[in-house]
Amino acid sequence: SEPESRKEWMLDLFAKAAKTHNRNKEFQFWRYGNHSEEVYSNKFLWSKLDYIHLNPIRAGWVNKASHYIYSSASNYVEGNGILEITLADNPVIDVQSDNKFWNSLSW
Repeated sequence: SEPESRKEWMLDLFAKAAKTHNRNKEFQFWRYGNHSEEVYSNKFLWSKLDYIHLNPIRAGWVNKASHYIYSSASNYVEGNGILEITLADNPVIDVQSDNKFWNSLSW
């Protein structure tokens, strides 16, 4: 019901960040150097998804990725989250199941 109290402070930070790079005119929200990449395989997708899921841990906000409320990590770990999403196929092999891959190995 009250206006955002940090608006001016945040806009000032974004304006200062924009001055450090000539590509920006007024504000910079994302860190410089972010760029899009084509997702060309499940392995690459999961490397990026893991990176994103681990960001709240690296920031010290949570101890487990699934504890960060705005992350899809809880959808993968607990089967639910604040949004309903389509889960990406997980390339990790379930070592506890009777899997043809494990049966084919000779130890």
